[in-house]
Amino acid sequence: MSSWLNRVAAGYRMDLCDLLEHDLGHGPVDDLDTAPLLSLLTVLSQRSGIELERLRGMSLAGWVPWLLDSLDDRIPAALETYAFQFSVLLPRRNRKTRSITRWRAWLPSQPIQRACPVCLSDPADQPLLLAWKLPLMLSCPLHGCWLESYWGMPGRFLGWKNADAAPRTANAAIAAMDRRTWQALTTEYVALPRRRVHAGLWFRLLRTLLDELNTPLSHCGSCSASIRHVWECCGHPLRAGQSLWRPYEILAPAVQLQMLEAAATAIALIESNGVSPHGEQAALFLMEPQTGFINDLPVKERKAQPVDHWREAAKALKEAIAEARHNRETARALFALASHGRRDPESLGRLRVTFSQEGVPPEFLSHYVPNGPFAFLSMNDGLSDKF
Repeated sequence: MSSWLNRVAAGYRMDLCDLLEHDLGHGPVDDLDTAPLLSLLTVLSQRSGIELERLRGMSLAGWVPWLLDSLDDRIPAALETYAFQFSVLLPRRNRKTRSITRWRAWLPSQPIQRACPVCLSDPADQPLLLAWKLPLMLSCPLHGCWLESYWGMPGRFLGWKNADAAPRTANAAIAAMDRRTWQALTTEYVALPRRRVHAGLWFRLLRTLLDELNTPLSHCGSCSASIRHVWECCGHPLRAGQSLWRPYEILAPAVQLQMLEAAATAIALIESNGVSPHGEQAALFLMEPQTGFINDLPVKERKAQPVDHWREAAKALKEAIAEARHNRETARALFALASHGRRDPESLGRLRVTFSQEGVPPEFLSHYVPNGPFAFLSMNDGLSDKF
């Protein structure tokens, strides 16, 4: 809304305040992009011929309840309701309850000024999209290039902060995620591999995934290896360098960008079987069709494939080893499992060396004497190979 009215005012060589006050009968409005007054929208509709609902869609109020549940930031348990009712990478039991007194989904605490350099290449018409003001996308879904930082006013664009740089092409994972977000904003649904979902579900799944990627590894249990792998693949520090948990919306803009890139990487890894998600809604991102519906159409039920228990056990052990590298309790439990039946110091010493070679810190096992019920295991060589 602010971009459109600024461009209208510029076309008449007016300031926005003059357009609002002297031509539309309204004083200065600070929340044009949040919740403009109905009286202003009514006048704009009468003067422009644009439908009232389309005008409302130019502000965040028109995106309730799809993008966000409410503009009121005082609703109790708003964060829990929005971001924690679903799960993708982590099982819900691994999610810690968070209590935030004032919170609204996707609305950043710091202003964001990013735009598509190709969209704004025409100096005669430089609209700024409302979605660009939110930490919601990294790239332009129409041109496939990164959104870049600019300086200037909506409707009175001045220049790029990195003026000499050519538009950067977003990678396939980022472009795919942003195309889905754009589809949600413009068509009310998103086509996922298993079936078509409502736009509101897509935004909540994406917000859930962002919070999962910001979960401390100590709360992730056996899924910590998957979280670590996602961050390693996208090339950013674990949790974008955050040591304390904070809601995504109040993180610094640079951190939000890294979080979004990690989310795109996670979705691509899930769809390519690069990670094993444990959340209830993770199946929506798997490539094989889901029993029941695809794109809201019924399909024939497939015969269930037999479970390879040996493969699942090897997979569980691999995840346990990864967790043991940074979790003392997991390391001790795994050592107890591997050492049952061994009582001579030489045998236990060799096993400690094996754990050390697997990357488990020796201090996790120092002065620890195992005493577990697992008498059927014997491990003389490397943990992964033996299992």
